[in-house]
Amino acid sequence: MNLEKILSKYQKFLLVIAIVLSSIAISIRSNDGEIKLVLGNYPVLIFAMVVVSSFFVALYFQVNRRKISSLSNQIREHSKSKNERISELLNDLTERQRVVYDLIILGKTNKEIMTKLFIEQSTLKSHINQIYKKLNIQSRNELKSKANY
Repeated sequence: MNLEKILSKYQKFLLVIAIVLSSIAISIRSNDGEIKLVLGNYPVLIFAMVVVSSFFVALYFQVNRRKISSLSNQIREHSKSKNERISELLNDLTERQRVVYDLIILGKTNKEIMTKLFIEQSTLKSHINQIYKKLNIQSRNELKSKANY
């Protein structure tokens, strides 16, 4: 197991350790009305604990940044592959089906599409059903959501 995986797995403990170290470094004690640092006689130790605690916080944020970057890349790749698949499927549409598809994406109703293309309702429904079949979808909403990729 490499260091990055180990740090990712135990990331939450980095903050806990940092908080505990900082708390110990600045812990105070009250004695006869006088407040003192518990480790007041050891300033080098206090400094070292604060430095180590700061290092753990920085490490935590670095691990977080890498996780976010990795997830962003995965989302980008997933989106890219979906776009490629949609493009391939759209290439299977006939010219007329592609025109109907574009009009649906623009938000046109069936009536508006029939008027614009001078076709009957049965012809339009046939085109729409073929589009759904070729794109492997069930509804207009699904068609619009796939188009947004």
